[in-house]
Parts: sequence; C-alpha cells; structure tokens
Amino acid sequence: MTAAVLGVLGVLAVVGACLLWVRRRTVVITVRGVSMRPTLEAGDVLIGRRVRAARLRAGQVVVVEKPDPDARFSSWSWPDRRGHLMIKRLAALPGDPVPAAAAGRLGSGPVPPGSVVVLGDNAEESVDSRQIGYFPVERVVGVALRTHRRAPRRSAR
Repeated sequence: MTAAVLGVLGVLAVVGACLLWVRRRTVVITVRGVSMRPTLEAGDVLIGRRVRAARLRAGQVVVVEKPDPDARFSSWSWPDRRGHLMIKRLAALPGDPVPAAAAGRLGSGPVPPGSVVVLGDNAEESVDSRQIGYFPVERVVGVALRTHRRAPRRSAR
C-alpha cells in the first residue's frame, strides 16, 4: 500500500472512532405527545447527553426509559428499546424531599436511594411519577442539551 492509501485509511479510522464515541455519548429523540408542553412541542427534536447519576440535577429535562405497561422496568440494553423512551423533568433526586405534586402517589419524606422523581411539565397530560412512582436512577438515559423546534406546517392551498 502506498503512503497516501495508508493516510486515508488512518483518517477514516479516526473519523469512525469519533462518530462511534459521539453516538455512544448522545441521544436524539423526537418529541411525541404533549406531556412537556409548553417547554417542548410534538415534533421537536431533543439532543441529549448521557451522564452519570452523580451529575444529575433537579430541574433538568431528561430522557428516561418508559416502564412496561405494568409499571415495571425490564432489563434492556441500549439501543434495543429506543422506542421506549420518554422525556420528563427531573423533579427530585435521592435524598431530596418528594415534590408536593407527586406526594399523593409517593407520600412524604425523602426520595429513596437509587430512585428519582420525574414529572411532565403538562401535569394534566403526563404519565410520570405521579402515576408510576419512583423511577430507578439508572433508567435516566441522558439530559437535554439542546432542542430544535419543528418547522411550522404550511397549509395547503
């Protein structure tokens, strides 16, 4: 092989490694539904970053695994369940007081270790900790970095 071919192969290997690194550290999800209105609208695209539990902060918009219909969290590996994700606001971390909005389901007192409380901004239309209960902290897939608004639809004439 010539030096030029080896150089091109080296560049392709570096680009491939960078793309793989970015792919493993980010999550891109299209908003479906109205549970996060007015913050997010259906059709918006959210770009998130995977983070360790220690870097989570209350108030962040997060991508979490959606539990099964029986409110259980099954074992899965990324990206096997990409259609089973939802976007919510992280309301409380382990040790934080349970927010008043979720106290009816969760009671009072601190959030237990290994659990978080997630709430949709549109309480009337959101399925979240108010109905499901605590979410395991390891089911937080990532935090929102940026949101791209969908372009408004033009009416047909």
